[in-house]
Amino acid sequence: MRKVKIGLALGAGAAKGWAHIGVINALKEQGIEIDIVAGCSVGALVGATFATHRLDAMETWVRSFSYWDVIKLMDLSWQRGGLLRGERVFSTVGKLLKIDDIADCSLKFGAVTTNLSTGRELWMTKGNIHQAIRASCSMPGLLSPVWLDGYWLVDGALVNPLPISLTRAMGADIVIAVDLQHDTHLRKNELFSMHSDNLETDNMAHNDEAGNWRERLRERINKVTQKKVNVTPTVMEIMSASLQMLENRVKRTRMANDPPDVLIQPYCPQISTLDFHRASEAIEAGKLAVEKQIEMLAPLIKNK
Repeated sequence: MRKVKIGLALGAGAAKGWAHIGVINALKEQGIEIDIVAGCSVGALVGATFATHRLDAMETWVRSFSYWDVIKLMDLSWQRGGLLRGERVFSTVGKLLKIDDIADCSLKFGAVTTNLSTGRELWMTKGNIHQAIRASCSMPGLLSPVWLDGYWLVDGALVNPLPISLTRAMGADIVIAVDLQHDTHLRKNELFSMHSDNLETDNMAHNDEAGNWRERLRERINKVTQKKVNVTPTVMEIMSASLQMLENRVKRTRMANDPPDVLIQPYCPQISTLDFHRASEAIEAGKLAVEKQIEMLAPLIKNK
């Protein structure tokens, strides 16, 4: 009897992407074994560490982030292409993975990116894994694009923010998809929260135990709703909001034609685009999202 292959599609979502770690850990606790993993943007980053059995190392690293650790990782670029070079982050990721070629992954892995010249999506299922991750994460305007085989490649979220199709194409019979952008409308007035006036609150949140996340979430949402609506948004806020609107439209259209078998949606609207220091909250949100879908996941547990 042929084994049913379970695939995991990890969507884009910037700092919310650490929720993927919580989802994967919760699936493993339930006894659900993933055979194939496809990722877009931060989903490709987390997916690669999972496919190489380095997720624990990644979790340890991101849980240690403070506000200032994230700032130090942001190597500003004065060249054309993007605000950040990304060398500090991706060099560390490279050391975590300990492999260079996708063929050496323990699980079947693929990343989706966008060909800037043709506007089409490109599936990276072989070759250099670091290049695949870097290209998939290249958010236009923020990170410079990646040059490969005569083309510039950027964030896969522009064309396929939740790579269900790639997961199926790689051989998955059942697809579990993790959507991180379903709650972005709750944060439309504060997409980029790493400001000095939030520093003390954010550092406290980083040190708090995960059990207090609901109260912090309530306070953060209340704070957002009290903001003045006539304040001119920053460049980052405009860019983030625009990209998220585009991604959500593309995602909804594609899911209407190719829905996943199980959809998991971590709820963490308090985490903004570059709030990478809030890993504990995101990971907890991922775990809770799996618990909410435990009835849908039950048949997969039985099959294992």
